[in-house]
Amino acid sequence: MSLILMYLAKAALCSGLLFAYYCLVLRNQRQHRWNRAYLLGLTAVSLLLPLISIPLPGSTTGPAAILQYTASAFTVNGNAGGHTAGSWHWSFFAYAAVAAALLARFGYAVWQLRNLIRGGRRQAGQHYQLILHPAVSSPFSFFRFIFWNPDAEQQSAESRHILQHEQTHVRKGHSWDTLFMELVTALCWANPIFHFVKRELQVVHEFEADEVPAGNGQTKAYTENLLRQVLCAPSANLLIHHFSQPPVKRRIMMLTRKNNTRFAAVRKLMTLPLAAGLIFAISCTQNKQDVKVPEAAPSYPQKEKEIEYVEQPKYELFTQVEEPPVFPGGDAALNKYLGNNINYPKAAMEGSVQGTVIVQFTIRRDGTIKDVTTVGKKIGSGLEEESIRVVKGMPKWKPGVQNKRQVDVRFNLPIRYTLQDEDNSTSFWPGQSPFMPGQKTTC
Repeated sequence: MSLILMYLAKAALCSGLLFAYYCLVLRNQRQHRWNRAYLLGLTAVSLLLPLISIPLPGSTTGPAAILQYTASAFTVNGNAGGHTAGSWHWSFFAYAAVAAALLARFGYAVWQLRNLIRGGRRQAGQHYQLILHPAVSSPFSFFRFIFWNPDAEQQSAESRHILQHEQTHVRKGHSWDTLFMELVTALCWANPIFHFVKRELQVVHEFEADEVPAGNGQTKAYTENLLRQVLCAPSANLLIHHFSQPPVKRRIMMLTRKNNTRFAAVRKLMTLPLAAGLIFAISCTQNKQDVKVPEAAPSYPQKEKEIEYVEQPKYELFTQVEEPPVFPGGDAALNKYLGNNINYPKAAMEGSVQGTVIVQFTIRRDGTIKDVTTVGKKIGSGLEEESIRVVKGMPKWKPGVQNKRQVDVRFNLPIRYTLQDEDNSTSFWPGQSPFMPGQKTTC
């Protein structure tokens, strides 16, 4: 659930900043095609940008090179308290219920339009079909269909203006934009910016459709026709493009406004640094090192006296060998053993403590486990103790081999503890075998 909340928060931040730029710079400008593309792009970018992770070059803190054997991280998933998980589950179900209701409303609107199409009388036009139905009180369009009342006049100047207006909606494919925004606002209903974008996009559609019938010196006549129509206009269906739908005042102001192209290019180009800043702030991530493992010297083979953080034993200890040690049964058996034996400490779950514990131990020449300890910054809340307990209880390994003889080998096992909403479970992430000798790895 935390990932969902983080995604919604990033999407809201991205859409809010982009829409604020639109309101301050682009709104009410006679560049309707650009504004339409910007609003659609704003929505798409806000949905996709939080899903992208771009690592910054040189942003790592220079993790130490580990020249001993290091297994892939084993992840232990815990539940941060039963009551918290329950509340999150209820919140998720409530969110999904609202989204389902909005999608049902969306489907009902499509079903209503389908009934009008099936029940009306059709007249074929150029690139559109005229649907004559008595239930249509005022003309509107949906995709290639233009709905008209059969008793309404079709040959007058006013009717020609309306028909040209609706034909523009059909020709420019405005219904695709409407369907897209309806789906977005249904699934992301908690983001108020998307609702504002949907409303503004509808207005831009009307601006585009008004330009054709108002051209060739017909602005005054078209404006008067628009005022007459809006006085008796019914409320519009959420999917249709209604000729007389509000806000009429902005439409009339746009028709009489002069087209100021002086700074049009600058207004468009300014979106580039804004988009770059959003990508840097939301998608660019800095790789951080959870724990620092002391660096082993690159000599081969290495002996324990060269490693400062492990007490020097009296036997020869290798960090690189010809044949690495293997858990009985291989990696799959190691995963199963860890999954069946590691328990997320209760104190860590109650305190929402999570992180990566690196257990370092020695696999003796007889396969037994010795010198089990942890390296790196201590996390606490019992995570280190639980990791050490499980490693100490491991069965004998198949020992490593060097120069055709079994030798003692140091081994690192990262265990990552994470809190999630599901019940306690463990999984191996990702499933890989231990790294080859001498390969630089990061934990």
